[in-house]
Amino acid sequence: MRTVFLDRDGTLNVERGFVTRVEEFALLPGAVEAVRLLHEAGFALVVVTNQSGIARGLYTETTLAHVHAHAHEQLGGRVLAWLHCPHHPEEQGAHGRRCECRKPGSGLLHQARELLGCDFEGSYLVGDASRDILMAGLLPLTTVMVRSGKEHAHELAVAREGGRAPDACADDLLAAARWILAREAMREGD
Repeated sequence: MRTVFLDRDGTLNVERGFVTRVEEFALLPGAVEAVRLLHEAGFALVVVTNQSGIARGLYTETTLAHVHAHAHEQLGGRVLAWLHCPHHPEEQGAHGRRCECRKPGSGLLHQARELLGCDFEGSYLVGDASRDILMAGLLPLTTVMVRSGKEHAHELAVAREGGRAPDACADDLLAAARWILAREAMREGD
């Protein structure tokens, strides 16, 4: 199943640090249309997000589930899955550890493949941070870095230093979606 993997904070919704309540969650302009366009083009949509606020005790898995249910509804139910990493290596407790699912690790991508049957070949990853791009590692994903979240020039430089420059940059998720669809149309025309 061809997939577009989406970062959450700064890509789908306004980057505010930790979203600890549903009321703090706000989609970025164009996010609903972007998700609709990608869904209608036949892509599965999977959100992959670090949520270390759980390890830090700022919110619970239940709170996160409420936030994601709210976001899912706002996006028209078009997201296939919301996968998250609750861990942080510097915290104590049940979620205080190093793991493969924390970006830039690729564990969430492998979870999506195992749980949902997502393909990497012909799929895309969109995010606003270097860790989003770096999580693609050596996987055959096409990556797009958006400018709608973190400081773009810095994140782009870190991604390049990490050995994985994005395949494209776009102003926001809607621009990224349009780039993906244009690229797909060109491939089909070959």
